[in-house]
Amino acid sequence: MEINLEATFSDRYHLEKTAEVLRSQGVLDIRFTTEADSQADSYLQSAELSSAEPTYGLSVSVEKSRYRQAEDTILKYGGQLH
Repeated sequence: MEINLEATFSDRYHLEKTAEVLRSQGVLDIRFTTEADSQADSYLQSAELSSAEPTYGLSVSVEKSRYRQAEDTILKYGGQLH
């Protein structure tokens, strides 16, 4: 069974380091997004995003048996799970 994880990072270095470690753990799929890739649903969200520091998103698909390992790796490198 496949499980998806979504996380954000405040800097690109930790995002890339996390992806590198996750690849070595054998995740099924990794996708990256940036603040610019996301579309805000409302004007308020747009204003909040523009005033905040850039964020980098990570979507990971893992086998159910590796879910906890992937989650721990994301948190270890400063990711915020969603």
